[in-house]
Amino acid sequence: MKNNHLLGDALILTVSDQIEELDYLLENLPDICFHIAAPVQFSEKIRVLESKYNVRLMTVTTDQQIDFLVNICDILLDINHFQEVDSIVSKFVHAGKMVLAFDNTVHGNQGQEVFSSSNPDKLVSRVREYLNEVRVGTNHQEKIIQDGTWNVFQIDDKANLVVGANVICRNFENFHVSSGKLILHDGVFINNSCSFNCMERIEIGAGAMMGEGVRFYDHDHVYTAEKIEKWQWTTAPIRVGQDCWIGSNVTILKGVTIGDNTIIGAGCLVRNDIPANSVVYNDGNLCVKRRD
Repeated sequence: MKNNHLLGDALILTVSDQIEELDYLLENLPDICFHIAAPVQFSEKIRVLESKYNVRLMTVTTDQQIDFLVNICDILLDINHFQEVDSIVSKFVHAGKMVLAFDNTVHGNQGQEVFSSSNPDKLVSRVREYLNEVRVGTNHQEKIIQDGTWNVFQIDDKANLVVGANVICRNFENFHVSSGKLILHDGVFINNSCSFNCMERIEIGAGAMMGEGVRFYDHDHVYTAEKIEKWQWTTAPIRVGQDCWIGSNVTILKGVTIGDNTIIGAGCLVRNDIPANSVVYNDGNLCVKRRD
């Protein structure tokens, strides 16, 4: 099982692939998810970063997409060269969120905290300090289109439920976010009796569909040979890619990443990563084949 963790989110909104000290930040903030967004196509220099577990690339063309990123991200990194995009600094400031910049990339005097580009470790330290501060969480359960009844939302005050556009759920769903973030991207469909149990991070990609009774657990009990702890946990993030179909009664455990355009057959227990464009089914053994 991988030891990767994602404890916070940072946005870089840019029209350029010239992003100050990006490689240094990715190396020194491995538990931060970097959302690099642009209203234009990405260069190859940026596209190759998408293979990193803590990088998300997104082409943004609407205000709704930008607002979704503001909701997801804890911090704006104003570290892109050339112009500011879509007044993003003021949007973060108005949302009461941190904006950090380097002295050679800062876009105006809009309330950013500014650090020397020759000393990027100072910015790294500030990111860690900020994420350790206790802040009120985000709960967007009202954005879910509830095509049913008896859905249960247990969202802790310091936890986050972030919901994109046209997310639909049916009956008897359980959304339990005791800490961390549950992120449902645009167009996610959740059939009856699904359960999200989140202590660190569960992220469901745009257009993903779930059959009945799908369950997600991003944590385990701590245990030894002698004892199972009731109130101590180990956690690791779950990520489901875009346009996936998760069949009925599938269980997805902590630390799993499922690639885009993948089908998980009914009844599977998924405890290891699944590559993009796969079909997964259970014939007594868990079988993975390429999706053609």
